[in-house]
Amino acid sequence: MKKNLIALALMASAILPAQAALTAGDIAIIGRINNGAPDSFAVVALSNIAAGEVIYFTDNGWTGSGFRGATATDGDGNENLTRWTVTSAISAGSIISSTSAGFATSGAIAGSTSGSYASLALGQSGDQIYAFQNSVSSNPLFNKATQNHLYVFDDTGAFENASDSGSGNVAPGLTAGSTAVSLSLASTLSAHVKTSILNGPAQSKEQWLATFANKANWEAGALPTGAIAITAVPEPSSYALMFAGLAAMGLVVRRRRGSEF
Repeated sequence: MKKNLIALALMASAILPAQAALTAGDIAIIGRINNGAPDSFAVVALSNIAAGEVIYFTDNGWTGSGFRGATATDGDGNENLTRWTVTSAISAGSIISSTSAGFATSGAIAGSTSGSYASLALGQSGDQIYAFQNSVSSNPLFNKATQNHLYVFDDTGAFENASDSGSGNVAPGLTAGSTAVSLSLASTLSAHVKTSILNGPAQSKEQWLATFANKANWEAGALPTGAIAITAVPEPSSYALMFAGLAAMGLVVRRRRGSEF
């Protein structure tokens, strides 16, 4: 019995995904330029990101029930939609610019009859940048049931249901002050987290998210590059993987007096 359970556990752990889907806060927006040609922004990976992951960015505000202007036929809503396909694995801490390879800023949006991918056009009086995934590639801005929201940066100083191009609320699954950041930075044409902080000591994912949410930690200037230091998260032990495998298969082991595992 014991040998059979161990064999089943090993099989279960072997079929577990090597990396879970991205979750809120696995990436964060740490800088933006709203008077560029085109406008641009910087993203930092707070967890490892596997090659092949697709992440969408939009400046359409969240209305409380969906992205403003997105319809079954209009794929980019009232503003814009950018698609980032991760071409090679990215290590936690890496900083990526929206002008890098892999960012689609042209081409039709599958599943819609109008709208195309484009660089975000960030309003100088205030705007939002939302990052999300969608398990379907068809009209990802509109198909909200399959959206996986990762982060939102707002520079207007407050969240509210989107009613125009400068407003937007917290999307489902995000937390204000952590994975949903609103700062009064609209008057700064180019803003980013201070270089001295980005080059500072290692922090955990949660600590970095809190750092990014503090306006005092931002400054004007060009978008950051390079990488930040993230404190290591211990890898799960083989025993932890084994029991995770058992749980995944719905197996429960109970110790019985006089019985063998």
